[in-house]
Amino acid sequence: MKRLINILIIAFVLGLAGPAAADDTGLPDLDAAAEPTIKTMDDGIVSLQKGSFKAALHARIQGWGGWVGDHANLDKGDLMQEPGFRLRRARFGVGGNLLETVTYSLEMNLFDDERGGGPLYEAWIDWTPTHFGGATIGVTKYPFMKSDIMSSRFLPHLDRALGTFAMSPPNAMGFVLHSSPWKDKLTIEMGLFNGLRRNEHFWKGYDGVGVSLGNRFEDLSIAGRLDLAPLGPLSRGMGDPGHTRDLRFAVGGSGFYNMGKTISTWGASGYAHLKARGVHLFAEFTQDHAEPQKQPTTVGTMSVDATRRVFNASLGYVFVKNMLGLAVRGEWIDGNVDLDNEEDQWLIGGTLTWYALGDYLKFQVEYMHRTELHGASVDNDWAIFGAQLHF
Repeated sequence: MKRLINILIIAFVLGLAGPAAADDTGLPDLDAAAEPTIKTMDDGIVSLQKGSFKAALHARIQGWGGWVGDHANLDKGDLMQEPGFRLRRARFGVGGNLLETVTYSLEMNLFDDERGGGPLYEAWIDWTPTHFGGATIGVTKYPFMKSDIMSSRFLPHLDRALGTFAMSPPNAMGFVLHSSPWKDKLTIEMGLFNGLRRNEHFWKGYDGVGVSLGNRFEDLSIAGRLDLAPLGPLSRGMGDPGHTRDLRFAVGGSGFYNMGKTISTWGASGYAHLKARGVHLFAEFTQDHAEPQKQPTTVGTMSVDATRRVFNASLGYVFVKNMLGLAVRGEWIDGNVDLDNEEDQWLIGGTLTWYALGDYLKFQVEYMHRTELHGASVDNDWAIFGAQLHF
């Protein structure tokens, strides 16, 4: 892993040092006179551009520290298991344009991501010749829950809602067709992916299956989603630190079906999102249903049908534009509608965010209270401070 990272860094530095080598690649629309330029942080702190070709280097560091209740458990969805510190994300990547209509991205976690099956986070190539149609192939976001599709870089909370990690499949290898027939206002996606491996335990969500060897133990999964923003596109992220001048709102829905050899699963999700002058409101409901397809031969496999439901909502306001904001979040989780146990719970809490340099450098303090609706009451509240740097 360290050797791979070193090779990537050396290759990128050599590319900056010797841009003339690109003259021999045979790519169209390359301007040999163009010099490497340092772009804004939107494009990465360093980017090499020659004509239509562009490669931007980017990275992200996110760390937490604070207090959690005596019964906090990572296997039960808690952000930390003991009071102390946690490196939540450390990522490194490169992305940009090959041609005007061809974009790409390669991003890695600098430590193994157990849920994703390895250090690779995404690796895709997209061809979009027109807003009416395009295609993406590679390891990319699974087009299901909006809570998962939105980048966690631009959240008004420390992380995504807990139910998202349990219900939304992780990044997967597949092929996606996308279209925006009403440009910048209506988007439609349809994707075909390698099969998913649904874990029996709610909080563990979907097991990582890796990508380099392709499908080995599962069939395929299909997913589709629709997003409508009739007043125009929303600024990125859930919150509105930049104080959108005019009202913007979006609604959408999605569904998927996983043709698992051992467990088949279908899911449906819908959301609504609003932003205006520093205020944001986001709400999403998700349900899925899993059915065993054959008599289990190993332990840890589902033996009966199970339906799960989650709902999360966030309301916030940025008091000082691009500077200081407060957001509250509520969640309702039902890990199995046929059972009454500790997986049925409410969560309510708030996050104070100081945008020291927008979302590029920000500091957050969050308190969250968890209440089990059935079974034993568990001491698993948290009060955590977080810091994020990305460029």
